[in-house]
Amino acid sequence: MNRIAALSLFLAVVVAGGAPPAFAQRSAALQQLVEGARKEGQLDLMISSSVGGEQGAKELTDAFKRRFGLELRINADLAGQESQKFNQAVTEGKAGIPPTYDLMQGTDENVLSLKEAGGVEPIANWESLLAEVAPEAAKVKEKISPHNLAGYGFLWSTRTAAILYNPKTISEAELPKTWKQMGDPKYKAAFSVPPFTSLSLMGLLKYEKDELLDIIRSWGRNKRDVLVYDAAAQRVMLGDLKFSYGNTDIYIEQKANDPGAPLEVSFFEDLTPRRNVMYLVRKGARRPNAAKLFALWVTGAEANAIIEKRNSIENLGLARGPVSSKIVKILERKNIKPASWFDSPKTAEKFLWLGTDEGRKYSQAIARAQREGK
Repeated sequence: MNRIAALSLFLAVVVAGGAPPAFAQRSAALQQLVEGARKEGQLDLMISSSVGGEQGAKELTDAFKRRFGLELRINADLAGQESQKFNQAVTEGKAGIPPTYDLMQGTDENVLSLKEAGGVEPIANWESLLAEVAPEAAKVKEKISPHNLAGYGFLWSTRTAAILYNPKTISEAELPKTWKQMGDPKYKAAFSVPPFTSLSLMGLLKYEKDELLDIIRSWGRNKRDVLVYDAAAQRVMLGDLKFSYGNTDIYIEQKANDPGAPLEVSFFEDLTPRRNVMYLVRKGARRPNAAKLFALWVTGAEANAIIEKRNSIENLGLARGPVSSKIVKILERKNIKPASWFDSPKTAEKFLWLGTDEGRKYSQAIARAQREGK
């Protein structure tokens, strides 16, 4: 094809809706991933249903295929049971069994655990590849693939803990200001606790082990019910509970559905945990090229726009979409800086300690304290 004919074709495509991947200037490394994915022809991934169900997953995976001009069969598992599937992944690795998924999505504790078990495949030259695939994410690469997981895990979304309260039953000034204050007898039966300990264990980011255990015991004594976040928020809006400890996305979602909903958001002054949801490529993946390409692409603005349209989940690493921007503004206004297991090698060590025999016994003690108050 001569230069004039090529230019005519290029202009025709632009008028029709954008340049095809063939005209993109790709590095040899990126082109190798794309061609490798094309040959693999398939991708098996585990993804959260929070993407917006099957329709959301289809929109996400279709956008990925369009971006790179791929015809892949993508099998997306949205069935949940994240912890069980990560435990299965650890077992597969130890037994030398080919992984069920090429790509997995998970929260901090599951991602770190699988990496420590040797079940994650790093992406070579990830920084330069990310700069090509999602330049907006590359600008904040230390948040997208933090030091503990640099090249291994890639940020998809975040979950920021918050106090959700009903302003008709309690004012913001009357709320507890710290984790310790939630154990004050005046809050007896005012709130619920979740049935899991992933949030309460993050108290180790602020408190020593014995002190945190005493704090969670006080929560257990004061709680009214044990409820998952969504159920707790509903009870708060009904006035059955004055407040609950949940996630900011619940507040955003409820306000989007009903701006007049009796639900407001506040934060503890001593510690506001942030959990990260990340993608990682399985060690021994059958389709490593497609998995790596997706893990890099999903960090960017195109994928983020899809999830923020479909759901009220934020990405405080990228901090670009309307949901994320709103939460960032709330946090800045209240001078809150969320903390995570990924903040430093020291904080990551605290999490990894939970995987030791001593740490597991401590986790059991926290669970009992939260549930029974003793």
